[in-house]
Amino acid sequence: MVIELAKVRGLSMHLKYKAPRIHFLTNYVTMNDVANMCIASGGRPIMSEAVSEFEAIISKVDGVVLNIGTADELRFEKLHQAHQIAKTLHKPLLLDPVGCSASQFRLNHSLKLLKDGGVSILKCNSQEAKALLDEEISSVFYGVDSQAINPEQVKIWAYSLWKKFEPLNKKIIVIITGATDYIVSEDGCDQVTGGSILQEGITGTGCMLNSLLMTRFYGRNSRHHSLMKALDCMKRSSECAAAWIHNQGHLGSYKQRLIDEVATRSRSIYLITQESTNAQEFKPFCLTKTEVALQSGIGYLQYRVKNKSWEEKIQESQELQGLARKYGATFIINDDITLAKAIGADGVHLGVQDMTVCEARKELGHSAVIGATAKTLDQARQAVVEGAAYLGVGALFPSSTKPDAIAMDLSTLASIYQHVSLPLYGIGGITPNNLTFEHSRYLDGVAMVSSLYQEKTENISTMIHQIKQSF
Repeated sequence: MVIELAKVRGLSMHLKYKAPRIHFLTNYVTMNDVANMCIASGGRPIMSEAVSEFEAIISKVDGVVLNIGTADELRFEKLHQAHQIAKTLHKPLLLDPVGCSASQFRLNHSLKLLKDGGVSILKCNSQEAKALLDEEISSVFYGVDSQAINPEQVKIWAYSLWKKFEPLNKKIIVIITGATDYIVSEDGCDQVTGGSILQEGITGTGCMLNSLLMTRFYGRNSRHHSLMKALDCMKRSSECAAAWIHNQGHLGSYKQRLIDEVATRSRSIYLITQESTNAQEFKPFCLTKTEVALQSGIGYLQYRVKNKSWEEKIQESQELQGLARKYGATFIINDDITLAKAIGADGVHLGVQDMTVCEARKELGHSAVIGATAKTLDQARQAVVEGAAYLGVGALFPSSTKPDAIAMDLSTLASIYQHVSLPLYGIGGITPNNLTFEHSRYLDGVAMVSSLYQEKTENISTMIHQIKQSF
């Protein structure tokens, strides 16, 4: 993720979010799903197969994914050509050696790609990992999906793979996927657990994961941490998609629901408006800053106001909703079902003392996005039972917006994360300076209020970019 200069209504210049562009040479079976997952993750895919344009395209993109899935001689010629260009141009490159344990043909080419250097991410399953380590194919082939193997053994293989290929591929990160994913880099070895078994019922989730990994890899300060968050995003998204399928009974819709869940979790900034004192202040204080934030990549925009007339609420919420629609953000009304219905908002957010999610659902319908605040594990579980779409958790830090809010300790946050797979957004006094890995590891994003609106307009996009680095 990077930021670039752009024009916006009446402002001179400000910084704008630029989506990473990824060149995929992936297998034909899952090409469409891979492209859609890249977009859902916040990237922009291109699927060029013409060698004659590789140099022109790779020079313009922010990363390259090589998937050997539907392999033949011509395809490997293309993969090696793209690899050399990416290496020469120092482009991040992900290698997925699909099925390399099945044939010497696949294994030899996969080893050559790794031994030639320039690979940033090696992502494989345990069977493929063993083949790459031993440099020999398996006597039994179980398919291209992950198999159940002793987790400690897989952890050893992950570290051994990294140790074997790191001298040839500077700063390579090795990922072995399965029931537990392992990630190894110069920053250490970590594991990510969870996920739904329904992923085994469809083809292509491993290929789609490549999109998520490369999109999250680009432009991050801590790439190891960002890839851990990507693996976690995929697993938790698969759990939410499975819960939805269970309730609806449509297994054929699982893949699309999985992509939708990833898209939701990839929008890590939830902006809550700060109330302006009068109509004259609303445009320069709220409207202008909100638009800059939306242009910088906001997923949710919530209108929160307590001390305005009905007419003012209608006018302000409609103007903000227009901006949200313009930039593709979900527009939420805080705690006011009547206002949400009046303007046709996407949904509402309910506090602990407000009406229940079930009551709001009856008023707004099944398609409404209804979020809930959770300060305890019991409140989080109850919100899940009632059908909340996401949870706001906190307060993480003291804030001027709600100075009397009780702080949530890390153990409570961790407990909610471990027991609830809904998207979690931290709230309460969050700034780029106080949001650490200890918090972001349990969150899908954060809600911002006073810290953003009190910032100078020209600094807003920089602040948002700094926060996104944590996800």
